[in-house]
Amino acid sequence: MNSMDKNDVKNDVKNDVKNDLVSFDENPYSHEIKKPEDIVRLFYEYNVPILPVISKRGILFGILKKDDVIAELSDIARSSIRVDEFVQKLAKKMTMDELIPLVVNVNDIVAIDLFGEVQGKWSRLDLFMAAEGHFGKKDKKGQDSEIQPKDTAIEWLIYLVLEHIPRALYAVNSNGKTIFFNGHFEEVYLNTYPDSSDVDVAQVETLLMDTTRNDIFTSYVHKRQYFFNKEMKTYYERVPLKDENKTVGYLFLFERDITKQDLLIPDIISESDGIDELLSRAHRAILVKALVQSDYELATTATMLHITEQDLKKRIKNFNITINKPLEYDK
Repeated sequence: MNSMDKNDVKNDVKNDVKNDLVSFDENPYSHEIKKPEDIVRLFYEYNVPILPVISKRGILFGILKKDDVIAELSDIARSSIRVDEFVQKLAKKMTMDELIPLVVNVNDIVAIDLFGEVQGKWSRLDLFMAAEGHFGKKDKKGQDSEIQPKDTAIEWLIYLVLEHIPRALYAVNSNGKTIFFNGHFEEVYLNTYPDSSDVDVAQVETLLMDTTRNDIFTSYVHKRQYFFNKEMKTYYERVPLKDENKTVGYLFLFERDITKQDLLIPDIISESDGIDELLSRAHRAILVKALVQSDYELATTATMLHITEQDLKKRIKNFNITINKPLEYDK
């Protein structure tokens, strides 16, 4: 190889190195390209109040809160800080109890790494598991341990069960503040309020805890007590959550199959209904109960109620009661 060929080879090598350096300079982790301000944009882009900061293995380093990030960036002097230093400074450890109020309206949470790069989406379940240390701990031999604290494992099991029960559920603490609702409740809410994009927990808390907006009934078909929310127009059960005989909250179980045909008699006087409305409702309820007990045999039902069959037919028509076979009404 002559000297000219050697020079050509050297030039080719230099060009390759130069190209590699250019590629390195364009690394998105460079603080000159990725800035703390870009972290703020993620909150608005994905409409989330927090950002979990994780490692490549999915280990949770900490949580970035939107308010903390915005407050920190208000100090112009910090605008030149490296993005990884910025993230490390603000990422804080948080417990599941601290996270629940922040993500009650969030289904998917965007996780980022120390450099502000999106690593994927987490469910609330993923977030809570990571916050409670469900990614393993080091035992005395330095090995990853899969044994989890008993209380935390039970909490996870309860959360998982509630999330997958095929019934709308909503839970509040003893102060009436939201602690949980599942996807089925979200469907019920959005069907009731189609212009909403998320569940308004403050509105739901008011609707469920305000006694003037809820009537109490007893179902003779289901043999249980139900509440009826006038605004959401849905029936539900309210189950007290007990801890050592102390009520610490309520679980609301919404019923999809309850209809007026099931006959609901009011247990209390509603402020919105007068005596005529209450008596009319009770009258209809008695008719339906008798029809159900007699398997919709009109003659038997009339005998039970000590009225004529003709009178029974008129009452059924007046109260718009639907039964499983057509009636020939006497004129």
